[in-house]
Amino acid sequence: MAATNDTSFPERNRGWYLDDVKEVNKPIRKLLESYSKVPSSEVVNHVNKIRERGFASNPYPCIGLYRFANLTLLTHPLYDAIVARLKSGEATYLDVGCCFGQDLRQLVQDGVPSQQLMGLDVERALLELGYDFFLDRDTLQSRFVVADVFKGATQGRVWTDLVEQGFDVLHCSAFFHLFTLEEQISAAKQIAKLIKKGGVIVGRQMGSVKPGDVPAIRAGTFSYRHNVETFDALWKEAGQATGTRWKVEGTMDMVGLNISSPVEDENSRRLLFTVTRVE
Repeated sequence: MAATNDTSFPERNRGWYLDDVKEVNKPIRKLLESYSKVPSSEVVNHVNKIRERGFASNPYPCIGLYRFANLTLLTHPLYDAIVARLKSGEATYLDVGCCFGQDLRQLVQDGVPSQQLMGLDVERALLELGYDFFLDRDTLQSRFVVADVFKGATQGRVWTDLVEQGFDVLHCSAFFHLFTLEEQISAAKQIAKLIKKGGVIVGRQMGSVKPGDVPAIRAGTFSYRHNVETFDALWKEAGQATGTRWKVEGTMDMVGLNISSPVEDENSRRLLFTVTRVE
């Protein structure tokens, strides 16, 4: 999940801010109790406090609507295979737009050595809040990088080191759907440079049965929502530009959607995808 610190539309932002929850879903509760050792009676209050602090600095729908509490990678059909791949040797993992690093912590809880995992976000405040959320600042050995996908190598070593290292698994959820189609193509070209041959990009994002532009989070702007076919076309274009080739697989469903939400409508679908680098 990427973020915005746009605070110039308080009325709109309040529409993205639910009342405090009375309970949280079982996976995030289990992770907080087992990994972070948060007492069961304190889990809900702990999540509410992190949401409040996160939204204060980054008034983003996925924070205000508690989407960060959904462990999206855990629901991906390749999750068990990803865990096995990461546990079997020196395979590496990067979470682009990782927000609080919640999916990364789930991998650690499931036995993946934390030093093989890396998170990236454009907002340092969210990465710092991740340590407060999961209470692991002194124990987690994962590396977190503050970088902007769109700026690529112009950022210097912070980006070129990632390209030189290369990754076997890249998780990228709730990222592409924030941007215009042209911006998504630009981002895909940069991300393509990070993946080793045979590596995979997995994630989920807001899709649509009618792909096209929809109003974006910044007033007066638009973002593009895909179906599987248009997402495949995006990666074909990125591949042609980078000398790589990709196999795109995906499904569309209604899991986790609420068409009465201010960011969804009757055409909205969850797009769950796997993008494999074949050349």
